[in-house]
Amino acid sequence: MSRRLYETNLLLAVLLSSLSVACYAADAVSGATPNHAAPGSQIKNVDAVTSASIVPQKLRISAKATGFTDSKAKKVLFVVGDPRFDQSLEGFLVNTAANFFLKKGYEVEIRDLYKIRFNPVITPENFYHAKDGFGQTPDDIKPEQALVSKADYIIFCYPNWHDSPNAITKGYMERVFSKKFAYQDTPKGLEGLLKGKGIYSIMNAGWLGGGQGNVGDGIGKLDTVWDKYLGAYKVVDDDTAGFWGAKNLGRFVNDQSPSNLDPQYQEKLQKLASVLDSRLERDFFKNK
Repeated sequence: MSRRLYETNLLLAVLLSSLSVACYAADAVSGATPNHAAPGSQIKNVDAVTSASIVPQKLRISAKATGFTDSKAKKVLFVVGDPRFDQSLEGFLVNTAANFFLKKGYEVEIRDLYKIRFNPVITPENFYHAKDGFGQTPDDIKPEQALVSKADYIIFCYPNWHDSPNAITKGYMERVFSKKFAYQDTPKGLEGLLKGKGIYSIMNAGWLGGGQGNVGDGIGKLDTVWDKYLGAYKVVDDDTAGFWGAKNLGRFVNDQSPSNLDPQYQEKLQKLASVLDSRLERDFFKNK
């Protein structure tokens, strides 16, 4: 091989190697967490370097849901669409919120949609029930509608993957909040049937690193963009709530996740829980 050809092949190999590294960084590693794995080391827990959404086991919390009774206690229904609920930061937020309401004497029901194997798909057989309220309520939908009927508040909880409720959560909305249950036709147009109820969302994100909460809860980092982003959600949330006759109480978006390898991870996680408690206090009790 000539020296010139050898140098050309060597340069090509270097370029291809750098492109491979760049593609790995773009496709596999979340911007929320830098990749601290040592060169050549074996990755035992891929979530440690690809996502800030997994909480170390020793820091995970739980909430003991009471379920709903016939008592006059206020009732909160959590609808959770996260395949890693028991481990994820989204799950940490859900359990933090559940404990917040439990401490206030509320009854809490948590529907882990993956655990109960909820089917979010509208099929030809159940299409007209979901869309028009025709026919019998499907057997898998009856218990969900019974819970919604009892609930004073419905909180939708899901990780932000594509700027909207993920498929299983959206499917729950479409199938459970069907016509003649959540809304109906009247001579004056559609009427929401879930009057007196409030809806809320808890969404863990990994976008700007811009804030924790809703519109106005930016941290001084691209606040204009943060407010525009959350403002778009408010338009959709208001419309959804109005469609069902309910009240939109807002949403809590966490876009300040601690890096998995942050030495202050525990302190930042505890601060996140404290911020969520304060936002819930404001959104549910001080904004009435």
